[in-house]
Order: sequence, then structure tokens, then C-alpha cells
Amino acid sequence: MEREPLPIDFRHLETFCRLAERRSFSKAADDLFLTQPTVSGHILFVEQALGLRLFDRAGRDVRLTKAGEIFLRYATRILGTRKELLNALSEFSEGIRGEFSLGASTIPGEYLLPRLIGGFRREHPHHIISLKIADTKEIVRDVMDGTVEFAMTGARLSHPSLSYEKYGEDEIIPVAPSGHALAGKKGVNLERLLQEPWIVREEGSGTQMAVELSLKKKGKSLKDFHVVMEMGSTSAVKEGVKAGLGLTFLSRWAAEEELRHGALVPIHVQGMDPIPRSIYLVTHRGRTLSPIGSQFLRFLRIQAERKKDGPPETK
Repeated sequence: MEREPLPIDFRHLETFCRLAERRSFSKAADDLFLTQPTVSGHILFVEQALGLRLFDRAGRDVRLTKAGEIFLRYATRILGTRKELLNALSEFSEGIRGEFSLGASTIPGEYLLPRLIGGFRREHPHHIISLKIADTKEIVRDVMDGTVEFAMTGARLSHPSLSYEKYGEDEIIPVAPSGHALAGKKGVNLERLLQEPWIVREEGSGTQMAVELSLKKKGKSLKDFHVVMEMGSTSAVKEGVKAGLGLTFLSRWAAEEELRHGALVPIHVQGMDPIPRSIYLVTHRGRTLSPIGSQFLRFLRIQAERKKDGPPETK
């Protein structure tokens, strides 16, 4: 007699999808506010229920098997339908929880949106916002395919289906660790910078795109720099600079605390002003936002009107 499959609930699907995205049990556990053994238990439960191996484990890295890729498509669809149901019900019953997914590139995702989401949640405690942070190119793709309802990014990638609304202004500056020979020095020649080791963000980040565009006007490119390391997060870049591994270009928003305490120091380059960078709200022209998504978008616009001069103040 064929064994009845074990029941798989939404918690298991959410854990599976987050692990597929993060490819790390510890990172998935942190995102979901679970312990690593709990995440492992959820995945083992699903694999036993299906009788299939969904992930290949190689050290700390995990990757989807072919069966896992198929399961991910349907798990994503099921969770999306669940979210739509909760959103629809929330229109008619204030007490029922609603959810929506938001995307963000690194700078707004790490340094702007957490405070804004906190303010929104104080007004709407029954709503849950799922925030995905990745580079600009990946987040724009997520808006295109509907993985997130809308996004906040630090660059524009033109497409006829996308609508961009300017939200705020940031700037990118070259920085050095405290005590570096160029730290705070006036009128540093651009050619002098080319001799220093540099840490850069990964290709596809809004920061890197803005830097490349500015350097192009000077007849230069990041390829002309002595790049010793490429990192996938702004936090990692900052730690690398503070450790003396190299110089970097950083968002002033991201470097605000380190600049204030002197851990990082701006480099004043002759003939090169800080690189302006706009922050955008990105929506899909052909899709209607959920009630909660529309509510949060209105909240963001109100906050932008109140904070014309930049990001919320840090305390």
C-alpha cells in the first residue's frame, strides 16, 4: 500500500523558499528568526514527505537539485496565492493580517527602509512586510516577474513596463580608513588614486553603476583601478576598508556613522565632486498593487515629503 504523504504546511514552504534564496542554513535561520536546527528540520520534513532530495549540501553552501527547482516554482506560486488571499481578506476585516513583498537594492534596503518599515508597522501592526535585498539588477528583475510588488533602488534600468519615481538623493564618495596617507587630504590627483588598492561592489550594484558613469566622464573606468577585492555587500566593503585592505567608493548614507566617528575619512579628489545618486521607487505599469502595497507606497510618499533633505536622522 502506498504511503500517504506527510502534510506540508506554509511554514515549511516559507523555510524552503528562503533557503533556496539564501543558500545558507544560518542566513535563512536569521531571516526567519528561527534556529538553524529548526530550519534543517523543516527541510528534512519536506524531503521525507516528498521522498526526494531538494538540496545538495556542499560544506556551508546549499544548492537546489533539479527536483528542488521544480518544487520551488510551485512553492513560490502557493505562497503568492496565500498572500493574495490574506490581502483580499484584510480589505474587509481590519483584524486579519496582510502581507506583501518589497524589494530593495543594498543602500535603501539596509540604511533607509528598516526605519520606514518600523514606522509603518507602528501604524499598521497587523501587516507584515517581506523585504528582499539584492543588487539593483536582481531587484528590477523581481519587479518584472512579480516576485516583489514594488521596489526601492539606487539606479534606473530602463524598461517600458517599469515606472520610476524619484524618492530621495544620496551621494557616493571615495573613502579611506582612519590614518591612511590620503585620508582627509585636499586635492588628491585622480592618477594618484589609481596606485592604491581598491575594494568594489559586485557588478550590478547601483553604487558601482553610478561610479562607472561618473568615471566615464573623466575618461576612466573602474578597470583602470587596482581592484584587489570585490564584495557583495556594503557592510563587507566597509569592514574591508577599516581593516586596511583598500579604499572604496561608498554611499554617504551607508558611511554616515563611520564618518561621524572617524573610522572612515573622505578623500577629496581634485576636479571630482561627490557622485550624485538618486533613489527611486520602482513599480510595474501593468500590475495593480495589493491594498497593503498601496498603503505602504502612500506612507513612503508622505515620509518623502517630510524628509526632503535626505534619509531619516540616525539617533
